[in-house]
Amino acid sequence: MERWDTYRSTLHYALAIAGSELNLAVRLGVPVGELKNWLDGIVHVPDRVFLQTVDIIIGATKEDIVRTREALRKSPKLPP
Repeated sequence: MERWDTYRSTLHYALAIAGSELNLAVRLGVPVGELKNWLDGIVHVPDRVFLQTVDIIIGATKEDIVRTREALRKSPKLPP
């Protein structure tokens, strides 16, 4: 797996934790359109954003993780 695929998958997991593109964009301090470009693989996720997504995942509560896993099971939308 290429580094950019790892970054993008991590971003998708942080999106599931955040609950929406808008919530994640706010947490990352970026415009939603820029976030969508990263999620869709149009533009590579910058290193600083990857590290922020790792912080979001590490800071997630047990309830966040349970909710996220359930949501991903119902509607898996992770990149190929």
